[in-house]
Amino acid sequence: MSGPCIASHVPGRLRIRHPDLRSAGRNAEAAALLAGWDGVTAAEGKPVCGSIVLRYDPARMAPAETEARILALFAVDGDSTGDEEGEAAEEGGLSLWSFNRPAKIGTLTALGGTLVALTVSKKLHAVLGVMHVAFLLVHLANHRKKILQ
Repeated sequence: MSGPCIASHVPGRLRIRHPDLRSAGRNAEAAALLAGWDGVTAAEGKPVCGSIVLRYDPARMAPAETEARILALFAVDGDSTGDEEGEAAEEGGLSLWSFNRPAKIGTLTALGGTLVALTVSKKLHAVLGVMHVAFLLVHLANHRKKILQ
């Protein structure tokens, strides 16, 4: 992840995730900066999760404006996390992350298909099982850093 990830957002509450926010000092600094924004009622940092929960008044800050300001803040602060995925995406190349969502869908679909294929054919069951494992490997490759910590 090269930039901030807006993990969840409903008007009035927004959760930001970023690897840099795992540092207690960086998390506290960012939370204090966000708490000073006009319209923000609270900014609660959680360094263990690498996140900040931002509570704001949607009547004073439009949700789209809030997201744009957060993305701009992290872009200015520098988003050098050393991830190859971010660099490949910026250069216009394909990254493994671009296949993550299709891999998740493929994994679940192939898993369901293997169960149905049990009633039809062992060969089809085996083929769908191999597809399931292939999709799962793509997904796990994306999360290798978290898995191997």
